[in-house]
Amino acid sequence: MNLKQKLTAVAAAIALSVVAYDSFYVINETEQGVLTHFGRISPPVRQPGFHLKWPRPISHIYKVDRRIHTLTNLPNELLTEDQKSILVDGYLLWRVVDPILFVEAIRTGESAIEKLQDLYLSSSGIVISNMAREAFIGLGLEHEDTDIAAAEILARIAPIALESYGVEVLRAGIVEYTLPPENRPSVIERMIAERARIATRYRSEGEEMAIRIEALAINEHEKLLAEAHAEATAILGRAEAEAISLLGRAYQQDPEFYKFIRALDSYDLIIDKNTTLMLPADNELFKYLDSTEAPGP
Repeated sequence: MNLKQKLTAVAAAIALSVVAYDSFYVINETEQGVLTHFGRISPPVRQPGFHLKWPRPISHIYKVDRRIHTLTNLPNELLTEDQKSILVDGYLLWRVVDPILFVEAIRTGESAIEKLQDLYLSSSGIVISNMAREAFIGLGLEHEDTDIAAAEILARIAPIALESYGVEVLRAGIVEYTLPPENRPSVIERMIAERARIATRYRSEGEEMAIRIEALAINEHEKLLAEAHAEATAILGRAEAEAISLLGRAYQQDPEFYKFIRALDSYDLIIDKNTTLMLPADNELFKYLDSTEAPGP
């Protein structure tokens, strides 16, 4: 065998090795395969494992990642309903659910990203153009309007992506919204004024509530005092009635002794160490000063 024959044999061996190597392929667990023959798709979808095919250019295998992907960095300057500019950045969560349609429509993941970016930018432009800027520039911590906007963007993107590209869009959202630099000072001033107005309103509502509470407290205080006075008067009346009743019973038991005790009480009220009385000897006050006149109990 001369040199030319040896080179031919080596070249043939190499060619056969390349053809043999290109005649099988492996699909990983995270992938699905779509096989084409002369550029035309040959169903079904190839599942994970080892497979055989015709070598190129007859057959070609497209491996499609079936995991969930995140598409971020979608900034866009849009006009709101009131013709105000706003900068919006969003994201998408997506995955391939129809590999054959995916390969037939866009072939690769890079093309899918471009298609989904276009869908997000166009859909967000439509949704935000129907909303006022105040829906995004608010004072509270709740963002109900942006949640509604994200849901509307998803509702627009998901059917198109599924029907046209075999891609399921699981979620669409707004990561950030802000104002162009030239518009920020005026909006900040307006927000400061609005916060001042809200603070004034809260302060006035607080003062009004304080007046109501104070009035209720005064009313309750007066009511309690009136009830206490009425109860004290009733108790005092019952006590005086009982005292009179006891005095009456005591008087009935020994009228003379009762008169004697009452006279002593009178002495105690009108006579002290600094009192000097000039009375006739037959005055009633002297009646019981004589010990012979004092009745026994």
